[in-house]
Amino acid sequence: MFEDKTYENILAETLAAAPPGVDIRQGSIFYDAVAGACFKIASYYADLRTAFDLVFIETAVGEYLDQKGAEYGIYRNPATSAWYGLTYEGAEPAVGERFFAEGLYFTLRNVDGQFRLEAEDVGTGTNIIEAGTPAVPVNNIGGLAAAAFGPLIEPGVDVEGDEDYRQRIREKIAGPAENGNRQHYKTWCEEVSGVGRARIIPLFAGENTVMGVLLGGDGTPAAEPVVERVQVYIDPITRGGTVEYGGKTIPIGDGLGNGTANIGAHFAAAAAEALHISVSFSALIASTSTKAEATAQATEAITEYLKGLALDTPDDVPIVVRISAIGARLAALPSLLDYSNLTFNGAAENIEVRETQVAVLREVTLNEIVR
Repeated sequence: MFEDKTYENILAETLAAAPPGVDIRQGSIFYDAVAGACFKIASYYADLRTAFDLVFIETAVGEYLDQKGAEYGIYRNPATSAWYGLTYEGAEPAVGERFFAEGLYFTLRNVDGQFRLEAEDVGTGTNIIEAGTPAVPVNNIGGLAAAAFGPLIEPGVDVEGDEDYRQRIREKIAGPAENGNRQHYKTWCEEVSGVGRARIIPLFAGENTVMGVLLGGDGTPAAEPVVERVQVYIDPITRGGTVEYGGKTIPIGDGLGNGTANIGAHFAAAAAEALHISVSFSALIASTSTKAEATAQATEAITEYLKGLALDTPDDVPIVVRISAIGARLAALPSLLDYSNLTFNGAAENIEVRETQVAVLREVTLNEIVR
């Protein structure tokens, strides 16, 4: 908008407006008198350009994007903590006791009669504890012989990034999300912290039924506690209703309007079903890399591809895991000179992902080509 309002342009315009006969060469009295003012004016234009950027959804960032989202009733999802199970021997620890592992601190909670360890920090960095890792009490607990972390119950998530948040605002505006339409259900699901994306399936089990297929922020199936929060938020289950879908019995909401859904609309929240994919290929490894390094790079590249596929593919576009797409990513790895014989689950074929599924990488097998 003010791209032409640079210091050089403003200075040139000012010098050109000097009275006839006035010396405008660099170092002259007139030049020195106006140069500082021109620089200040240029800085004001730069600030004004930034201010304009911060008031539009497409260019706003940080707290300014938060303010734009709030205008439409859409708020940034906060970072959350990881939750783990706990096993112990000896005396039962009291709720509120603190434990330590891998540089992180955890607080013991009681959730529906089950012990859970909640990370005191937030974000994906709290998801690093392996099941079986000793849980070291911060304070002495009399009679406690041993304690260990159980499985990861709910992964921690980072605060929602600007681009993901911006996309939710766009969807709210373009939808529009209102009156219990399809976009409205998607908006409700994705308002719950821990949901990276929701796919909405209307009439999945007959009239007045809606399913929300939920993914986590990492593009894998949403954790069970997240699914439960979405269900309670949109349509709580108190009557034990179920429906049959895809050969499975699925719990479904009461449809009483006790959540955000309209009266008479029965909603079912469900984690996406993991479609595991094993990737295998042969490769010529660069002399500066090892097989382990090449395998790690390939695993990271494929995982990022599947994450983008799950979270970024438009709702009306079928999701297909493509040999060519993963091949292109392998070809770009610095640790690989060449590759061949790329297969998914033993076949050199693309894999179609149903709307209730999400592709999840099971393993990467690299067969090294010996030079």
